[in-house]
Amino acid sequence: MWQIADATGWSVDYILNGVNYQTLIMMLSDAPRYVREKTDKSAEDEAREIAGFYQSKLK
Repeated sequence: MWQIADATGWSVDYILNGVNYQTLIMMLSDAPRYVREKTDKSAEDEAREIAGFYQSKLK
């Protein structure tokens, strides 16, 4: 959340209430990142990992 706010200048309130979830996921998937080693993961596996990180585990 803070990385998006820092990169875009958006307030946390705007991120939570003014931007849809799919847009935030696309922004995060486009962000540069460091990859340690090459793996044989498919794009679908990587997307599943990202989505799993942001899905709530509350019951």
